[in-house]
Amino acid sequence: MTFGDPIWLWALLLLPVLAFFLARAEQRGAEKLQLFVAARLLPQLAGTVNRARRIFRFVLLLLVLALVLVSLARPRWGYAYDEVKRKGLDLLLAVDVSRSMLSNDVQPNRLERVKLATQDLINELQGDRVGLIAFAGRAFLQAPLTIDYSAAVDSINELDTKIIPEGGTNISEAIALATRTFGKAATGNRALIIFTDGEELSGDAVKTAKAASEAGVRIFAIGVGTPGGSLIPIQSENGGTAFVKDAKGEVVKSKLDETRLRELAQTAEGFYLHLENGPRTMKQLFSDGLGKMKVADINARLSRKPIERYEWPLAAAIFLFALALLINDRQRARTGGTGAVPSPKQNQGRHGGRPSSAIAAAILLLIVRQSGAASAGLELYEQQKFPEAYEHFQKTLEENPGTRQSDRIQFDAGAAAYKMKDYNKALQSFSQALLSKNPHLQSESHYNLGNTLYQRGEAEKSDEKKLTNWEGALQHYEETLKAEPQNKNAKDNYEYVKKKIEELKKKQDEKPSPTPTPSPSPSPQEDQKDDQKKDDKDQQQKDQQQQQNDDGSGQGQKSEDGQQSPSPTPSPSPSPSPGESPSPSPGDDQSPSPTPSPSEGEQSGASPTPSEEGTPSPTPGEGEQNGGENGEQPTPTPAGTPEKPLTGDVKGAGEEKPSEQQQAEAAEAEPEKEGEMSPKQAALLLQAMKDEEQKVQLDEHKPVRPVYNDW
Repeated sequence: MTFGDPIWLWALLLLPVLAFFLARAEQRGAEKLQLFVAARLLPQLAGTVNRARRIFRFVLLLLVLALVLVSLARPRWGYAYDEVKRKGLDLLLAVDVSRSMLSNDVQPNRLERVKLATQDLINELQGDRVGLIAFAGRAFLQAPLTIDYSAAVDSINELDTKIIPEGGTNISEAIALATRTFGKAATGNRALIIFTDGEELSGDAVKTAKAASEAGVRIFAIGVGTPGGSLIPIQSENGGTAFVKDAKGEVVKSKLDETRLRELAQTAEGFYLHLENGPRTMKQLFSDGLGKMKVADINARLSRKPIERYEWPLAAAIFLFALALLINDRQRARTGGTGAVPSPKQNQGRHGGRPSSAIAAAILLLIVRQSGAASAGLELYEQQKFPEAYEHFQKTLEENPGTRQSDRIQFDAGAAAYKMKDYNKALQSFSQALLSKNPHLQSESHYNLGNTLYQRGEAEKSDEKKLTNWEGALQHYEETLKAEPQNKNAKDNYEYVKKKIEELKKKQDEKPSPTPTPSPSPSPQEDQKDDQKKDDKDQQQKDQQQQQNDDGSGQGQKSEDGQQSPSPTPSPSPSPSPGESPSPSPGDDQSPSPTPSPSEGEQSGASPTPSEEGTPSPTPGEGEQNGGENGEQPTPTPAGTPEKPLTGDVKGAGEEKPSEQQQAEAAEAEPEKEGEMSPKQAALLLQAMKDEEQKVQLDEHKPVRPVYNDW
């Protein structure tokens, strides 16, 4: 919902002020009446005024005033759309956004000058539809035909040289797009105004202009720039200023091609204008060209119009005002005679009593009845018949829902429920008693709520529920002390519950945390197995690193004695003490990412060692493979034992490595176990797969057509 004149709504702030002054005047009138009239005569002189009706009529008049102010604000809700026939032209503005439009032979540059000129042209239009086309190497419809000139101006202001992804200048495609946008029907009211420097780098604009003329489209060309031209400034990579260069590396100088533009316009029954002064050029275009074109009927949807809804609050105000006039705040007195003020003798008649007396008697009887019911409940409470007392209090509340004694009865019902140890019902009743306007009763209700919450928390088994109830009890004791700071019972209970909460929290903090079960200490033999596996893994990583270094430098040297020295086995980690969790091995923590563990044969063949670049090394014996399992460390061969000669020759850094065919033959010659692969075979398989990956041809994105001149 909106408002046509929302300023009237500010007057609503005066209504509370007006209500205050009227209520104050009513109060002062009553006080003055008491000063001049004796108290015994007031019922006779002012008894005919019905204050409830008077207040009700006063409220109605305030609502009437408020509704009148809302009606003056003209509330609007919903919109109406009208579609009417209008006569006018259909104009498409084609703006060149290629990089040549950044030339500054006209200030500030060609593109900014065109933006100002198109806005000057739109200011001359009256009821004509206008659209926008941006073109460079391609053409795009930026704004369809519309009479919403503000939207068209917004689209023009958003133009820049980056909105078209393909560079160059293709005037032909802009003309073709305009022809498709207009449609096939030739009504004679269609025109295309092209703003460009005329440097057509692709396409045949003259040929396309002939086709557009046959479709009933007139073309007007507006040349931007100077025949002398200028360089095209752009931002360099380092943030400075550079200039556009062609494919040969020569700086491009963009010039205005008036001859081409003049030929283009004449082909489509238009003319050419040079943009010198924006407003003057656009007025000339409108007076000599567009103004002489015949107009045609166009369907245009008008802007939505809000629907006025002021009749609704005005009608409500009239109804309430009539109702206020019908309400009389004077009540008639039933009398046996005709006097305005009845005499005491007339009031004693069987039918001469006033209705107010009967109402007063009924109210008094109701109060006495409720007091009697409450007294009966208190008697049951004193007799310690708490369930019967609670039921009696609840029955009294059900029979008299609007009684003024409901807060007292709720308090008594809460006390009975407390004695029953039904703390939930007690909380409900004491919470209702908090609504009382009596400050002392509110304070007592807070105190009893604190006691109830403490007792309910004491009955809870969960420490969290105990803590929640006791903290609530503290809050109610605090409220009691705020209202009655001298209440000693509330103060003592507050300190007691606070101490209980501290003890409970301390007890929770001192709870022992569960001790983790110590893992069984591994035997020395298992430690040595784990250490041997870690040694094998470390040795494998070292071999891989050494292989990478050898592959990069082309050196395949061996150790001095021609054998690989066994790596020392680290001492097994100590067993964890009781109460401590065994620490993970360093190898597990330092692993960069979890990978599946290879089998024993694959682990030794994951990456060949430098000695494996030649012929394959002999497979270790059974005793060497299982040495780690028996807790013995591998030791080098004694000097007295004759060394087993290695197959192959040791080659220097400059010597040629064995060919892949030799490696393959050597791998095939190695003894194989059933279901397993030798280390050399695994290495060759990985190398072959690596070569296949290197041979994959990557697809490269190729442009659909090359752009040689992207300015």
